[in-house]
Amino acid sequence: MLVGAAVSPYQHFGFCNCDLPDEPGAYHLLFYEEDLDLAKRIGLDIFRTGIEWALIEPAEGRIDREAVRLFRTYLSSIRERGLGTWVTLHHFTNPRWVWRYGGWESKEVGRRFLAYVEHVARELGDLIDVALIFNEPNMYTYLAYIRGDLPPYGFLALKHMRRASQAIEEVIMEARDVLKKYGIKASFTYSFTKLEAKNPVFTPVTYLLNRQVMKYMDMFKEMDYTSVNFYVVGRYEDFTLRFILRPRSLTEIKAPTPLAVTEFGIATRDGELRYRYLCAMASVLKEVNAAVAIWWSFLHGYEWGLGYQPFFALVDVVGTRRVPTPLAEVFRATLENPPPCVLEEVDLGLEWRISLPLGRDDKRAGTSG
Repeated sequence: MLVGAAVSPYQHFGFCNCDLPDEPGAYHLLFYEEDLDLAKRIGLDIFRTGIEWALIEPAEGRIDREAVRLFRTYLSSIRERGLGTWVTLHHFTNPRWVWRYGGWESKEVGRRFLAYVEHVARELGDLIDVALIFNEPNMYTYLAYIRGDLPPYGFLALKHMRRASQAIEEVIMEARDVLKKYGIKASFTYSFTKLEAKNPVFTPVTYLLNRQVMKYMDMFKEMDYTSVNFYVVGRYEDFTLRFILRPRSLTEIKAPTPLAVTEFGIATRDGELRYRYLCAMASVLKEVNAAVAIWWSFLHGYEWGLGYQPFFALVDVVGTRRVPTPLAEVFRATLENPPPCVLEEVDLGLEWRISLPLGRDDKRAGTSG
């Protein structure tokens, strides 16, 4: 099993010129040489990172050659350290100009994305081991059209979510063909969260939501890897969704191609709980014969609407100083030879409440990536 850790452009690079307010993240693009040296020292095989579409194509049809050169230097630095490059091409952010067309509901945005994918494949494909076309299309559309946390900030806009979801899924399959033309292995990531209901009224809802995994498994039949981001189980308690840590739920995935767990992790600074979680996940990863296990995240950074408070990282970022955590020092050894441990189920005390867009009262910290 190959082991790795992940960063994303918006959350860690710093100032991506995209359709969200700029965040400094962890200033990864300024300190990536130091970060990659740390990644190598703690024994990673894979460094999952991303390319930001908004930097490559800041205006429609105009490729920023300087940005292309920057990403070429950056990916080369990863390769020079003997690390595999798993590169996400869309991680929840877009160039600002896509909203002139209505965002992902528009076929034109899909065509422009395919042109971007082809450009990346042609200019940078020799430095990409696996291209992850789209990060969590199911979670992206949920956050953009149901929760209202991402542009276009929809709220319970089911019709728009279905339209965007269909367009994204079609583009993923077309992008896979583009990448194959250049000999690049391809996949996308699926956010797997099993849903349960304490109240039987919600049982039909959770049944329908859980069935979507079948659709994505069918898509993975055409990919080089079944790439799953896995964190928690969601339990509906009336109109509150609580997050439960239960590592063994990963065994319910029936992967049609080699299983890559492209994100797993826990948001806490409790060192003992982090280690118990890693031990439990290490045993489960061996049981499911995972080909790849990638921790979210390598660096402490921005966590979407949650700011910088949730702590997932192997390496803390204090100002601009990099501070490896105790978990980082035992990360690889634990995954290779997990010691006996017990972690059946932990209620994280975190929840999403169904509420109106204004004046929400929620404590969202269960999932990431």
